[in-house]
Amino acid sequence: MVILEALLTLPGHPTAELVFRRVRPAHPTISLGTVYKALDSFVAAGLLKRVADADGTRRRYDTDCSNHHHLVCQDTQEIIDYCDPKLDQLLQEFFASRGFEHFQPHSFSLHITGVRK
Repeated sequence: MVILEALLTLPGHPTAELVFRRVRPAHPTISLGTVYKALDSFVAAGLLKRVADADGTRRRYDTDCSNHHHLVCQDTQEIIDYCDPKLDQLLQEFFASRGFEHFQPHSFSLHITGVRK
């Protein structure tokens, strides 16, 4: 529970290492492996989403499990949540027009990399 509480107090899309550093002072015996296992369990339970950074090397975690997209700055590694119902509708129409016979998309999550101005 302490790991989930730490996630909710950290801004943005924290890494497991950031969560570990937040929890460790109050729980000095906790290991980074325990934090990773807990985060993976939360993802499996639908409490978190896993998000990659700009170069895809580090896992970050998102407490917002609603349908939304991510804008990822290549310079700062900042991840910005982005919601746009018109974009979602456009994607829905795009896939409907392609006639995928054996697949019906229910949600979309784009990971858009670039540089913040």
